[in-house]
Amino acid sequence: MKETRAAGKRSAEDAEVTREAILTAALKAFSVDGFKAAGVRDIAASAGVSHGVVRHHFGSKMDLWKQALDQVFDYFGSRLIPLIQDAGEEDALADFRSVVAGFIDISLANPGFARLFVLSMRDEGERADYCAERFGQLHGAIGQLFYRAQKESPALAAHSNDSFFYCLMSLTYFRLLFPTLGAAVEYPVSQGIMDQKSLILSVLIPEQS
Repeated sequence: MKETRAAGKRSAEDAEVTREAILTAALKAFSVDGFKAAGVRDIAASAGVSHGVVRHHFGSKMDLWKQALDQVFDYFGSRLIPLIQDAGEEDALADFRSVVAGFIDISLANPGFARLFVLSMRDEGERADYCAERFGQLHGAIGQLFYRAQKESPALAAHSNDSFFYCLMSLTYFRLLFPTLGAAVEYPVSQGIMDQKSLILSVLIPEQS
């Protein structure tokens, strides 16, 4: 009986490892090639499994894409939502700045996320709608803190929640999508701006004297 349970546990663990390998390969394929050009057989080969194994775990190509996208948004949520939940009643601006810094950190560390968002939103129909829905859930949660922080910052007062995040995503994603165009950026170190994150924060949420 113990051997049976142990074998079952190993089987479940192996299945999870396989799923993660497929999702990793799918995320790369969808972010580089887009949904239409990405091939399930190519994803399977990259993950080191057969085409049938991909179908077994995920069903259709669309379901695989959705779960790859879900993994991205879940990753953002797992790191940003706790920061929002821990925000106190006072100093909402500092808390909001931490959330924005977290968004930038995650995006810069995972450039494939930006490419996946952009390619997905270019599509018309179900994929664009699904991506917008998932982003809207995260955006809405962050928005609650934005409106509190807005009362403490003249810079934020010039924005709506939507316009702020349009600016944030534009500034964060531009160099990820067009790396050669931003390769020669010189940061004003004398002003305490050492890298892309500090530059973005200084533009969108400048420190108040």
